[in-house]
Amino acid sequence: MSKIKKVVLTGGPCAGKSVLLEALKLEFGEDLLIIPEGATQLLEVPHEKGGVGIPGKDVEWSQEWQDKFEEKVIEKQLLDETLITQMANKRKKPTVIVCDRGLLDSAAYVSGGRASFLRKFNLDLKTCYRLYDQVIHLNSVATDRPEIYEQLKATNPNRLFESSARAKELDEKTFLAWKGHPNHIRVPAGEGIEHKMKITFSKIKKLFSSLNA
Repeated sequence: MSKIKKVVLTGGPCAGKSVLLEALKLEFGEDLLIIPEGATQLLEVPHEKGGVGIPGKDVEWSQEWQDKFEEKVIEKQLLDETLITQMANKRKKPTVIVCDRGLLDSAAYVSGGRASFLRKFNLDLKTCYRLYDQVIHLNSVATDRPEIYEQLKATNPNRLFESSARAKELDEKTFLAWKGHPNHIRVPAGEGIEHKMKITFSKIKKLFSSLNA
């Protein structure tokens, strides 16, 4: 029986993922392995050093740019998940892997939606579902509390090119990208980050319980 469970922590821009991931590290310690968001890592590479560039700062945004960027995100996501899963297997103890976004997240950003995404990258939906035991969608504040989105998004300079309307749109597209996964939940932003922490902690504790059964 596998001693590994994998969770996707997803949602639109300014959903509180970064804060929640730090809280998860403190709560579960080394029993939890975290895979950082591939898109953010790619955007952090300076444009002058070969990075993809940040739209609105280094390059002009276009759907063509976005589609090419998501291709790089998918490559990195698959590589990182493979390496961390191999690491978890070597530990030979119950481990929960938390992915800061998962494979299907890119479907929210490519043209044509999920169906087009699956065809474009030759992926099977059910196979993508099976990669993850739990999907936790954290609503963006742009969806539930748009009046404070503009000030919160400034905490991540790589997201400055996304307006409140665009962030809300991406939040919904991200939710739809994972729709149909057997363990897919949506946590609203209106009740604050503490509520999101409570729900996420509860789901991860249940996964650990199943591994220790």
